[in-house]
Amino acid sequence: MVVGTVTTDPDVRDTSVRVNIQVATINGAAGSGVLLAVLPKGITLAYNDSVTVHGLVEAPQTFVTDTGRVFDYPGYLRVQGVSAVMQKAKLASSTASGVTIRGMLYSLKHAFERSIERIFPAQDAALLEGILLGERRGLSAALTLAFIIASLIHVVVLSGYNISIVSEAVLRATKFLPRTFSYGIGVVLMVLFVLMTGAGSTSLRACIMAITAILARFLRRPTMAMRSLSAAAVVLVLWNPLVVLYDPSFILSFLATFGLITLSPWVEKHLPRWLKQHPQIFSVAASTISVQLYVLPALLYYTGIISLAALPANILALSFIPFAMLTGFIAGVLGFIHPLLGLVPALLSDLVLRWMMFVAQTAAALPLSHATIPPFSGWLVVAVYAPLTFVALRIYLRTPTN
Repeated sequence: MVVGTVTTDPDVRDTSVRVNIQVATINGAAGSGVLLAVLPKGITLAYNDSVTVHGLVEAPQTFVTDTGRVFDYPGYLRVQGVSAVMQKAKLASSTASGVTIRGMLYSLKHAFERSIERIFPAQDAALLEGILLGERRGLSAALTLAFIIASLIHVVVLSGYNISIVSEAVLRATKFLPRTFSYGIGVVLMVLFVLMTGAGSTSLRACIMAITAILARFLRRPTMAMRSLSAAAVVLVLWNPLVVLYDPSFILSFLATFGLITLSPWVEKHLPRWLKQHPQIFSVAASTISVQLYVLPALLYYTGIISLAALPANILALSFIPFAMLTGFIAGVLGFIHPLLGLVPALLSDLVLRWMMFVAQTAAALPLSHATIPPFSGWLVVAVYAPLTFVALRIYLRTPTN
């Protein structure tokens, strides 16, 4: 029997509810650490609730993925502070917590999700929740795999791209206010937004970079992307050094951003001239190529999947993300009042969401759209990144646009 307090927003899945519990006692004796309890579907808990659960406490185990990779599940959980798991846990009792800021933010998020789910079909709602809130739990396994194969999975998590759209939208919405208030409110809302969505390492990295960019604009100084990325990495590593070793999402996010910063100006100079007549396509193509060039070794190490459809899939889908986010957000807000009020923006957003699903599924279904690489040593990745990083930095420092 474990008695403790829920430390995060419960992760509600199709067949279970996964809850992180700060342990107070185990079988009546004083305890410590965080336990991951896997409860049956239908259990309703909230952040900071006091709970008592029954079950077998075990150490987490590594497992082999579909592509033959050994996933260090214990290390992954250690990043979250979790040291033990309780599979098939049973909830004996729970007591609602008092009012907390994070609790209110999570409640607001869930209310917004319910509003979206009343208006949109199930898979469309799940995709929109992924784009707006970083929630992937509602997406089917087949659709998630399609987004991975098409290299579009970054739009379903709170990547730097999504956060930058939110940041820009906040600044535009508060533009009518005095300059100090506008930028101050922008920073506060960004922090609250990241807390509401769980404050994962990827979104924290993007948030720190966004805040640095906001500060640079406030001080009327050029936004230094490399300095922002370095600052974000240092802060996160000092806060939790384990992200460097055990958090693939943070590592891939950092590498992707580094590749985008260092290589995109050089890639832009070598793209065909006719592409420059289509700025949106030109920007997406340059970004996608830059990210893929630098992140590929790590991506192959973690997933084993190389996408040959990444460039066309991103060109066809990425340009529509801001429109889907805006119309989906408006539909969700209006849905608080009545679902019918959100119908028009929901229809517009749904067109884009279905287009994105079509692009991902088509790209995944095409012959030779992807290949699976056998597992290889992590030391090979290190050996590849040493010269790759040297070349990327050399290109970055020699590119006149920096």
